Amino acid sequence: MSEFSINTNLGALAALQSLDATQQALNNTQNIVSTGQLVSSASDNPAIYSIAQTMNANIAGLTAVQDNISFAQSVLGVAASAASQISSQLAFLQQTVTQGQQTGISASTMNSQIQNILNNINNFANNATFNGVNLLASSNAAGVQFTSLTIQDSVNAGGTLQINSMLGTGINNMVQQLNLSNLSVQSGGVEFSFNSSYAPKAGDYLQISNGTNNWVFEFQTSGATPVAAPSGYTLGSNATGGQNYLTNVMISSTSSPMAAVGALITALQQQGFGASLDSNGNLYVLGNNLQSSGTAWEASGTAYASTNTTNEAGVTQTALSGGQAAISIVQAAISSMNNISSIIGATQQELTGMSNFSSSLSTSLTEGVGALTDANMAAESAQLTALQTKQQLAIRTLSIANAQPQVLLNLFQ
Repeated sequence: MSEFSINTNLGALAALQSLDATQQALNNTQNIVSTGQLVSSASDNPAIYSIAQTMNANIAGLTAVQDNISFAQSVLGVAASAASQISSQLAFLQQTVTQGQQTGISASTMNSQIQNILNNINNFANNATFNGVNLLASSNAAGVQFTSLTIQDSVNAGGTLQINSMLGTGINNMVQQLNLSNLSVQSGGVEFSFNSSYAPKAGDYLQISNGTNNWVFEFQTSGATPVAAPSGYTLGSNATGGQNYLTNVMISSTSSPMAAVGALITALQQQGFGASLDSNGNLYVLGNNLQSSGTAWEASGTAYASTNTTNEAGVTQTALSGGQAAISIVQAAISSMNNISSIIGATQQELTGMSNFSSSLSTSLTEGVGALTDANMAAESAQLTALQTKQQLAIRTLSIANAQPQVLLNLFQ
């Protein structure tokens, strides 16, 4: 049996409760419509909000990664352009050196042209700087702050890509890197071949002379007491008005013969000589106007003599004519420059792939965040209309319930 009371209006209380629930749902729907997001704060859905925030942070990180990759691509683009120009100069250099072997051609004129080309090569390399980064020059070049590049290529800790300098350790410029220092149409050279009896050890040395300056490259075993310079070889000024130089070539006691020769090649290149192995394992030493008569490979314990011509066991020496040596130097430089260009090109391809992947990953994450947090606006629009109608009905119901106590006055008339 229902009761009529002015103290407790059950109908009004029920209507008010319904109105409060409708108003809360309406406020939530209005917030969704205004933000376009089903989950816009942690209070909406803590778990989904946490996941979405992590994904948004990764998207922001990927934006920075793409910026890093774009910067690296610009650096490599400048380096690739300079490398192309250098390759063109090397082609011209080979033409010049070959023409210089012709009888009747002025060697001094051709050497002057060679020097101009070498200067151009260094200029192209030194000017290949983008925002202080130059992969083809040393840090001594004007405007160069960095000769290598490290970029963050992912949002994960430790996700870095290292792009190294195209110059070797101790190399001052591109001409030296290409073993073209002191190149001339008269450049001499020496070829060394090895057989199975060759066994390098501490104290063995390669002596080189250009008639004025002398160089000794002496093997030293890592961790052992340094071997003294060859007997009869005094460092510093010599009787011909030149200088005597000594370079220690570090090897281990277990180094293979070819590993020792590889260490020697690096030392030769750092001193401005052209040094390389051909496909048969023969060593070519070129440049700096070296003379075959003052160049020899000596075993430890052999006294230094400027006329040494007998090489140690397992080593055979062949003199290269000036024209043959000069052309070989340029051809080796062309091969080296092609290798540098190949490294640059491969790195550019790698960066393009990384850029595409980062862009695709960023798009996928954005879609994922949208799937988790974005609202279905068509559904929310329908929901908003329904709630507004319910709100009006709840208000009307509350108005009727509030008017009920007034009916009780009629009982007392």
